[in-house]
Amino acid sequence: MRLGRGLVWVAVGALVVAGLPMIGGTAARAAEPPSTIYVADICHGPSDGTEARPYCSISEAAAVAKPGQTVAVGTGVYPGPFVVPSGQPGKPITFSGYRGAYGRTAIDQNATGPAIVFSGAHDVVVDGFDVGYGQTRPTVVIENSSNITFSDARIVANKDPGVEIKGDSHAVTVSGTTVRAIRARAFVVGAGTTDTVLSGNSVLSTSGVVAPLDPAITVTDAPRTTITNNTVVVDCAAGVAVTGASAGFALYNTIVRSTLLSLPGHCKADAGLDAASVAPVTVSGAATTDGRVDYNVIDPGHGGPLYSWAGADYANPTLFQASTGQGSHDIGADPKLDAVDESSYGAGWSPGDSSPAIDSALADAPGILATDLRGNAHADKPDVANSGGGYVDRGAVELVPTPTVTTAISHTPGGGALDTVFTGDRTYPWPTDGPIGTFLVRGDGQREVRSRDGVVPFTFRGPGQACATVTFSLSGFRLGGSVPYIDSPCMTVGGGYAAITPQRVLDTRSAVGAPDTTPLPSHGQLSFAIPGVAATASAVVLNVAVTKPASSGSLGVMPSDKFWSVGTNLHFVANQTIANLVTVPVHDGKVSLYNDSAGTVHVLADLVGYYANTANGFTAGTPARVLDTRNAIGVPGSVPVGAQGRVIVDVSSRVPAGTTAVALNLTITKPTQSGHITVFPNGSPVPVASNVNFVAGQTVNNMVIAPVVGGKIALAHGGSGAVHVIADLAGWFAPGAGGAFLPTYLSRRLFGPNGVAGLIGPGQSVRVFIDSSQCGPVRCEPRSSVVANLTVESAAAAGYLSIYPYGQPRPVMSVLNFNKGQTVSTQATVGIAEDSFVIFNSSSTTVEVSVDQFGFYFGSVS
Repeated sequence: MRLGRGLVWVAVGALVVAGLPMIGGTAARAAEPPSTIYVADICHGPSDGTEARPYCSISEAAAVAKPGQTVAVGTGVYPGPFVVPSGQPGKPITFSGYRGAYGRTAIDQNATGPAIVFSGAHDVVVDGFDVGYGQTRPTVVIENSSNITFSDARIVANKDPGVEIKGDSHAVTVSGTTVRAIRARAFVVGAGTTDTVLSGNSVLSTSGVVAPLDPAITVTDAPRTTITNNTVVVDCAAGVAVTGASAGFALYNTIVRSTLLSLPGHCKADAGLDAASVAPVTVSGAATTDGRVDYNVIDPGHGGPLYSWAGADYANPTLFQASTGQGSHDIGADPKLDAVDESSYGAGWSPGDSSPAIDSALADAPGILATDLRGNAHADKPDVANSGGGYVDRGAVELVPTPTVTTAISHTPGGGALDTVFTGDRTYPWPTDGPIGTFLVRGDGQREVRSRDGVVPFTFRGPGQACATVTFSLSGFRLGGSVPYIDSPCMTVGGGYAAITPQRVLDTRSAVGAPDTTPLPSHGQLSFAIPGVAATASAVVLNVAVTKPASSGSLGVMPSDKFWSVGTNLHFVANQTIANLVTVPVHDGKVSLYNDSAGTVHVLADLVGYYANTANGFTAGTPARVLDTRNAIGVPGSVPVGAQGRVIVDVSSRVPAGTTAVALNLTITKPTQSGHITVFPNGSPVPVASNVNFVAGQTVNNMVIAPVVGGKIALAHGGSGAVHVIADLAGWFAPGAGGAFLPTYLSRRLFGPNGVAGLIGPGQSVRVFIDSSQCGPVRCEPRSSVVANLTVESAAAAGYLSIYPYGQPRPVMSVLNFNKGQTVSTQATVGIAEDSFVIFNSSSTTVEVSVDQFGFYFGSVS
């Protein structure tokens, strides 16, 4: 399924909200529903409301929404109206639309009725929708409903009201909403409603050439209606008109401008209207007995009275206060609104730099919001006195300074290796009581998130470059595409290691992971599936073995989308059984093998771990021997491991508490019979898997990532003879510490800088540099360890290779043993310094060594 174009989650409108009966408590308790249900305008079924498979309509989501859930609706235009169930006290159902730099969520007004209807609903939040396209019907109707919040909307109303609240409705709040009312009332608070709050809204009421005009906001027989911090711009009409049994009415911090700023209107053209006969604030009835009107700015530009109170007109706040005791902090003056935004009414009007509204509002007025219509906190203009107990501006929009913005992306503290957090910091030239401006942040290939606090977490899908595309707006993205691009902070993320009980995922002898029991043909390729959660990992760790090869050759292991392995993982001769550890990226849940030989070969693969979003990072230690059965290291005596024997090695003194796995260079020597060694979690049954295969008399190495349980590792001998086992600790995986892993396949061949590529003389050491270009344009530092495959080709004499970090003393330990004429490989993990490590050749002859880099550890896992 593909999500809708530009899909983003946060806001949408046009709903019909209806109360439904609650289910009784006798039913069995069901599992908690998901917190969010997703809706997109372009999708393909089947849909289940998840982010990957969103519903195609709000109605589908509304039909299944439960109390406490959020319905997140992506950008696009959705048909209305809609019916949704009610929430519960303390657990509302929230319908959330989106508004960003290049898109928004809109509800198309129905041709026969309102776009949004709350009918008998309770405990519902509807936030962030554009509603109505000028149809001649009420746009939003709230009837017989309670505990309703309608916010952050943009409404167009034509002839009929923008928002109509009526019937037995109570505790309804409409906030942060802009209404363009064309020959219509913006808000109607009707008879029977109680405890309505209109806060932080902006209204533009225009008439064209029709007169007389309706008031922008009417309150009729509606007790305890509170109107706070609104901006109302009308065309020689009443901005607020209160009548009837509306006791307890309050009007605070509101701007009423009686003339339009730039559009033609009755006050600017002769249309036969007596502008002086209209009072911007008109109150009659019960509201005049106990109502409160204060801290408002009333524009006298229409030339008539500013107030009508109980039938008497008052020309200015002084006369109004002297006669009624109201409006003692009102200002009768031009509010000096910024006219630039008038054509973009969806953002409201900001007070101009010299507006009397600045820092003069009552800071604790009833119904006041923590932010303005654009989502900005309050700002204290330094050269303006604070006259209302704080520095809140009157009206819906706060005058704010432009902050200096810096952005960053970093690991989430305590999170997994792929968990990041975007942080946008702002520095303000004025004091503020919260954040100014809104960020819109998108992680690579992920949904956009709108954030006011500037903190957005992202979990990236895999290792590599992790970037956040950021835009920033002072208007809450209400001005559309005028938002400036700010930054694109990036970092590099890697994977954390997850150790598992070894699991056989491929055996061509028995059709495990393969279509049949035939061996892999000459120059044949086979893809096999990785099971479980490891299928989505960035890379997996496999122990791969070949058996019964018909001729000499090599085996390459690669992601399933590759046809040819760059570098080889395993070399073999006819009839040999040999294994090597392999670290390889996963593609579409699969890994591929390529048989680069002239004959057939059977292949086995055991999954021992994977790299994903865990907090287990790798720390390389100074190579240390933790087991040597020849010398009683790690075991009670100097005796070999017997047939079907078990060895438990305590490594707790060498690794930190909580260690989940260790990297070991495992060496088998002096076996009396053929067999194999399996490393497995201590305390668990021995799995059907192997790490090292050997024949009598052979000395052979393999790297092992061994799971640690209770500070111990366990090894099992799956043979009938006796064998000595040596284990050298190379490093460990522990939560919250060490480096993250970045796969670097296709691997690059690395050679020593001695002028003769890949040749190491007898008893000589060669410094090898890793390929750090795999970080991409964003550097990943510090790099601490590398995972590489070492190959000795056609050695002229027997010997071994040691590998160790550059600048450290050479350990007396082998990582790869070889015989005369042998070509043999092993994977190794080694710490690095100055992006390099050292290979030492112990043999008496020059050997040709190639190094294939499969990844490195860098930085910190979290």
